[in-house]
Amino acid sequence: MTRSDLDLDGFQRLLWGFASHRIITVAGRTGILRLLAEGPVTPEAAAAELGLDPLATGKVVRALAALGIADADGDTYRAARHLAPNFLPGERDVVPFLEHSHTMYERWGETLEPWLRGEDWPVARRTPEETARFGAAMRAMGAQMARRVAAELDLEGATRMLDVGGGWGHFSKALCAANPQLSAVVLDTPAVVERAAVELEGSGYEDRIEFLGGDYLETDYGMGFDLVLLANILHQENADGARELVRRAAAALAPGGRVVVVDFAIDEEGRHHLLGALFAINMRSFGNTWTEPQIRGWMGEAGLASFGRIDLGPDRWILTGTRPGRS
Repeated sequence: MTRSDLDLDGFQRLLWGFASHRIITVAGRTGILRLLAEGPVTPEAAAAELGLDPLATGKVVRALAALGIADADGDTYRAARHLAPNFLPGERDVVPFLEHSHTMYERWGETLEPWLRGEDWPVARRTPEETARFGAAMRAMGAQMARRVAAELDLEGATRMLDVGGGWGHFSKALCAANPQLSAVVLDTPAVVERAAVELEGSGYEDRIEFLGGDYLETDYGMGFDLVLLANILHQENADGARELVRRAAAALAPGGRVVVVDFAIDEEGRHHLLGALFAINMRSFGNTWTEPQIRGWMGEAGLASFGRIDLGPDRWILTGTRPGRS
């Protein structure tokens, strides 16, 4: 049995989480985070440069400091040193993801209670512009996770990789950077692939990464891959879809190859990993966060063995299964 030690003060802080989220996303949307990342600035100067109200800007900047996102030195503020690079243009920029998170906040507010009462949680088809924004948001956070995965994963001997649902190829680029012998095929929808190919231009990976447009539950994966990556993909499917993805991934392996799953960690009771529990709700009725025994079970059904697990902090993990034999 587990017992919470949350008291009423802590409970109230949780209730005010809505305000913390909105302050962060609006600070990103209005340019405050970028300005704080560029160097020390007073709230008054920030308001003047960004065309914002001075009183409101001062309160928001001080709240960012209270949240640990900004540091104060007298009357000036700057983004916390370890976070600042994430608010500037470049590979580590998470500001596009804040735009996505801002929209998620609105959709949760509109649909969570109706869904709980048995109504559908509508999933709108994205326009090309929305697809581009979603891709930028996923790259913003995914590129940093991809580098962590590349640092932890043993890529020795791997030369061919299939990146299923790989978006703009941020995981493929990170793994190819870690292993100069590796090349990758990124499978995603035609709309995503069209934009991803443009984004790849000038990256230096044009000869090592190719894109395949299709449906990951229908398109032929091909065969002979040393590694098939399912990064943040299984949670998008129900149990049957997730099982089928693992089966298809395993069938595409060369002997000795591995299926690599990167996703949110979730315990068997579904209540000890906060992000895993919250993301299960985000996947509504069409997807879920899947436990290690469930994923290993699907891997076993697909003929994989020699299972492995690497924890990426408290909220993410890498789960692997290997096709028996030698490549």
